[in-house]
Amino acid sequence: MLLIIVDIVDILDGYFRIGDVLNNWRYVSSSTGYILRPAIIVVIIFIMLRREKQSKFIWVITIPLIIEILLIVSSPFTKWVFSFSSDNYFHRGPLGFLPHIISAFYVVLLLVLSFVYSFKFDKAEFLTICLIALFAVVATLLESFFNFNYLLTQSLTASCLMYYVYFYIRQSRIDALTGALNRECFIIDMKHYSKSTIAIIMVDLNGLKNINDTYGHEEGDFALMTLARALRRQAKNDYRIYRFGGDEFVVSGVNKDEIDVNKFITKVKEELKGTRYMASFGYSFYNSKKDFDDTLKESDEAMYKDKKHYIHR
Repeated sequence: MLLIIVDIVDILDGYFRIGDVLNNWRYVSSSTGYILRPAIIVVIIFIMLRREKQSKFIWVITIPLIIEILLIVSSPFTKWVFSFSSDNYFHRGPLGFLPHIISAFYVVLLLVLSFVYSFKFDKAEFLTICLIALFAVVATLLESFFNFNYLLTQSLTASCLMYYVYFYIRQSRIDALTGALNRECFIIDMKHYSKSTIAIIMVDLNGLKNINDTYGHEEGDFALMTLARALRRQAKNDYRIYRFGGDEFVVSGVNKDEIDVNKFITKVKEELKGTRYMASFGYSFYNSKKDFDDTLKESDEAMYKDKKHYIHR
């Protein structure tokens, strides 16, 4: 919606550029365009941080945009950022590069946060975010120093289309609640790595039925998201997380040995100890000489042994 508004504003701004007499509506179109371009990057940042508690980010992220809005809106009177002469000529004020600087700040922030939280993204989303940032950087530089017009709008349009395509494809690969990969993706991945040694770790959230019955399904959903978050945080880029359905997850690790797997499980359990929830784990190893269904069965049996230990403790 913001992009549609920016496109309309840019068309109007191009129209108001024509002629030797200033149309005061040009202030409105230019101001709106200056404000909405960084605002779109802010929206992309919040989409990227959709799994985080955004209250801890909201002021840090929005304060530069609020400052820009105040300066842009007052520019027709103060001429601090931009102004137009009576013959419709554009003048850059002493803070004329501020909108570009703030857009650049948000692009850098987008990149930094994408690296900080990269362990929560799959590679496709991380690559998409990096491309968005690259397009925005190039467009901002060309607009700032080479007098190209509307490039940032065009790059943001392309970026949002890329992000939309990513989310569209993601629906067929990602579990909507937990952000883990789904069962179909697991089958595809296992076929892809069929000639490798793969650690298959079965994970089951303990007591989900009791949580749902006692506290409600919303609490049960939160418990599943907490487990998925702990798995992703400890997996980083070494393991892939899949949700099989209900309270069951599968973790795969290509070319991982027993020491690696036990370290991973220990780290996840240690993180879960800081929450109200716990999970049971079991694992086995698949290779090309072994039946895959037998591997899953072994992992499942080992997980239920761990669950019995949890129940009797």
